[in-house]
Amino acid sequence: MPSALSVSRRLLPAALALALLFTLLPMLPGVPAREAVAVGPTTYVTLSDGTSIALNVRMPKSFEEGKSYPTIFEMSGYDGGSADGEHPYAGKGSRALTEMFEGDYVTIHASVRGSGCSGGEFDLFSWRSALDGREVIEWITKQPWSNGDVGIYGHSYGGITGFMVAATNPPGLKAVSVSGLIDDLYRGITYPGGVVNYGFPLLWTGVIRPVYDVGGGTAPGIYGGDQQCVMNLATHSRDVFNDPLVQGLDDTDNNWWRSRSLIEYADRIDVPIHISGAYQDEQTGPRGPYHLFEEVDNAPFRRLLMTNGDHGTQTNPKEMYTDRKKWMDHWLLGRGQQPNRSSVTALLEMSDDNESNGRLDARTFPLENTRWTDFYLHKDGRLGKSVPSKDGGSDQYFSGTGRQFWSYQAGEMTGPPFTTADAPDELTFATEEFDRPTAVIGPTTAKLHVSSTSPISDLYVQLIDVAPDGTRYYLQRGMLKTSHRAINESLSDKRADGSIYRPFRPHTNPTPVEIDKTYSYLVEVFPVGHILRPGHRLMLKLHSPPTVDSYYAYVPKSVPGINTVFHDQTNPSHLTLPIVPLDGVRLGEELAQCALQQVRCVPAE
Repeated sequence: MPSALSVSRRLLPAALALALLFTLLPMLPGVPAREAVAVGPTTYVTLSDGTSIALNVRMPKSFEEGKSYPTIFEMSGYDGGSADGEHPYAGKGSRALTEMFEGDYVTIHASVRGSGCSGGEFDLFSWRSALDGREVIEWITKQPWSNGDVGIYGHSYGGITGFMVAATNPPGLKAVSVSGLIDDLYRGITYPGGVVNYGFPLLWTGVIRPVYDVGGGTAPGIYGGDQQCVMNLATHSRDVFNDPLVQGLDDTDNNWWRSRSLIEYADRIDVPIHISGAYQDEQTGPRGPYHLFEEVDNAPFRRLLMTNGDHGTQTNPKEMYTDRKKWMDHWLLGRGQQPNRSSVTALLEMSDDNESNGRLDARTFPLENTRWTDFYLHKDGRLGKSVPSKDGGSDQYFSGTGRQFWSYQAGEMTGPPFTTADAPDELTFATEEFDRPTAVIGPTTAKLHVSSTSPISDLYVQLIDVAPDGTRYYLQRGMLKTSHRAINESLSDKRADGSIYRPFRPHTNPTPVEIDKTYSYLVEVFPVGHILRPGHRLMLKLHSPPTVDSYYAYVPKSVPGINTVFHDQTNPSHLTLPIVPLDGVRLGEELAQCALQQVRCVPAE
């Protein structure tokens, strides 16, 4: 048990980061000001342990007494049982189903236990809440208006909860469509690569979720005079030890994180599942959807739909939600042709106008025709396919500074990099100009040979598309704390040749490095999907994590030092890219400058 002094020292940077990100709260798309409370729960379901769960049940417009209908079900800790039923893709409400599915389905929102007007003890992403969802689905199938068929639909909180409910294998569940997923609460968002992220995880836990719970989940029942809601509120409780703020004090992985991570339950899902993801997801992160798609291999049918964009892109463009609705319509209404056992679609160059510039269809992720290509670092700042020579040498940079503070929500130019006065604090390597459109789609790794004067440092890798005029598109990043370098190869994801493209790190026994000793680090770079156009170059940047990375905030817990990156024949540092052929793909003309949806773009001066 940590001492009070050690806890206070750990909480201080977390509190500072949280206070820092409060300044970003008004820009969050998911926290609108509520003008008035319009609806509340329409009914309650009593579970086997006596807990009362609040539901909002909406009938289709064509509802007729005596007829039965399939049901679309969503469960979360936001408005849930008090959902307003508005269209989720028209800017009216992000978690409502009714207008999207109203023609043919009963739609039901539920509040997880301990939130909104539901009773009981709240426990984030717990298996108990998943079992609650299973019991609610059992209740649905017994109602006179139900034909016994249920589909789970959800995004973000509702998607994560829906995935776990699906893993309980409820009777009557026919299909799932979920997005905005976190595969691993430790590795995917709170400690990516072991690097401390005190940004969105704390902001969401301490502010966003409670705002929705009170403003959208609890208030309707109270203001509407719902006595059951008032009675349920009296049963709310919270075990402080089941709180992410407490669990995150030690910086290492444990059973608490694992028991609440979807990746632990993926192989239990045995119904058709559709997963959507966005490479620049600034909230739940860009790792989860793709990893989970790979692991739901016991689902009889699975589909992955991916695009560039942020958290909201997974529900907003017509191509996204139309694809998702077609999936549900097929499995619950019998419409359309049966999909392939496994299918993947990458929407290419989604624009700010919510239209893609092409699409690439495949069967697996990583895509089955991926050409894994190594690009080596060279002493003159080149990034090329040739292996460095014996005298390839090395480069140094000053590590430990918070180089940047930026958020694309505040504009492209917000947060220029800070540089030190006496030493370079970043390294850059760039390819030659590409002579044809080149698709990079999938997970990337950077194998770096590094020595350091600091026992612990955070490596941060950025992939950047540099246009002929100098405009920069920040595509993706990856990071690794050097003391968390251990890899469990048996649990890592590998290519056909046995090399690792997604390392599994235990994150249980951090070990500082020996000063000035060279180590080989495999840095996981999150999946990306991008077209490098003719005349463009790919740039690799190495530096310390930025202070604020959109909604993420990386807090250094080590002393600054000098990192030496080697790129010679003995220590050939390199980047491995998943290049995918564009044969047969109809790709439109190159988009205008900075027109890619939610890809951070810094125009040339």
